[in-house]
Amino acid sequence: MTDFMSDQPAVQCFLSFTHEDDGFLNFVTPLKSSLEKFCASAYGRKIKVFVDRESIGWGEDWRTRIQDGINAAMVFIPVISMNYFYESGSCREELTAFYAKANELGLTQLILPLIILGRDLITEHSDDANIRIIERLQYIDIEDAVLAGAGTAEWRRTMAVVAGKLIKAIESAESKLETLQTPEAASVDTRTPDEEAPGLQEYVEQLTEIGALLEQQLGTVTISLNDVTEEMLKATADMEGQSKEFIKERVARTADTIKPLSVNIQQMGTDFENTIAETDNIMRSYMALMKSYGSPEMVAQASKEYEEFVELLGELENVEATITVFLGQIRPLEVINAPLRAAIRPLRVGAQSIQLGIRTLRDLKDLMKAETAASR
Repeated sequence: MTDFMSDQPAVQCFLSFTHEDDGFLNFVTPLKSSLEKFCASAYGRKIKVFVDRESIGWGEDWRTRIQDGINAAMVFIPVISMNYFYESGSCREELTAFYAKANELGLTQLILPLIILGRDLITEHSDDANIRIIERLQYIDIEDAVLAGAGTAEWRRTMAVVAGKLIKAIESAESKLETLQTPEAASVDTRTPDEEAPGLQEYVEQLTEIGALLEQQLGTVTISLNDVTEEMLKATADMEGQSKEFIKERVARTADTIKPLSVNIQQMGTDFENTIAETDNIMRSYMALMKSYGSPEMVAQASKEYEEFVELLGELENVEATITVFLGQIRPLEVINAPLRAAIRPLRVGAQSIQLGIRTLRDLKDLMKAETAASR
C-alpha cells in the first residue's frame, strides 16, 4: 500500500554558511539532521535541507533559480557570524540576491537567519547594509546551542524553536503565494502579447534612475578614496628619515584622519552592493517578461539598453584596480600598526562589496547576451 503522506514532496531549505565556521564549530550536519527530524516529528512536514549550491541544483545561473525557489516557498537559512559578511563573498551574494527578490515579492519571511557568533554586532546602526538586513529579519540566536554541541539538552530545545519558526515561515509564505496565484491574479497570462508586453520606455527610465544612483555612490567612494590616498602620501612624506617615535605618532594621527573616510567607503560599498542586487532582480524579471510577451527585436533592444547602462559604469573597474593598488601599498604599515589596521578595515569591507557588485554586473551582462541570442 502506498503511503501517500510520506510520499509528499519536501519543502526545500537552503543553508548558507561559511566553511570556516563549520570547520571549528561542526554544526552543519547536526543542524541539517535536527531540523529535518523536528519538522517531521513535531509538525508533520517534510523539509529537505540543502547545504551547497550544487546539491540544490542552482548551478551557475543560481540567481535566476532563486525566483523558482521562492515560488515553491523555499526557505533561505543564512548561518550568521562575522565570517559570513567579511570572509565569504559567496555568502554575501546569496544573501543580497535572495533578500532583494524576496523583498520585491513581499516574502521576506522565507529568510530565517540563525546567529551562531557575533550577536552583539547585529544592530540597526551597523555600517554594513547586509548586517542591517539581518537585524530587520526574525533571526534566531543559536550560539549557546552550537557551543553546547549537538545532542545536548540546550541543542534539542533550540532546534525545537527553530523548527517551529521554520514551519511558521513556510506556512505563511504558502498562504501568501496561494493568494498571489489565484485565477484573478493569474488572469494576466490570458492577455495577448501586445497587451502585456513590458514598456521599453519604463525599463529605460529605471536603468537611467539606477545608473544615476550608482554613479552618485561611486563618486562618493572615489572622493573618499582620493582623500585617503592623499593623507597617506602626506604621512609617508612626513615620516621619511624620522625617528620611530615620530613615525608611530604620525601613523596614529593618520589613522584618526582616514577612519571616517574609510567608514564612508564601507557604507557606500555595501549600499552599492545592494543596489546592484536590486538591479539584477529588475533585469531578470524584465527579461523573463520579454521572453513571454516580447518579440526578438524587443529582447535585443532591452539587451542593448543594458549594455549602454553598463558602459556608463565602466570606471568601476578602474576604482577596483585603484583600491587594489592602494591596499597593496599600505599593507606593510597595516601589519605593524594596529590603529592603522583598524582604520583601513572598513575600506577593505567596502572594496569587497564593490568587487561583488561588479561581478554581478558582469554575470548579468553575459545573461542578457545569452537571452538575446536565444530569442533569435
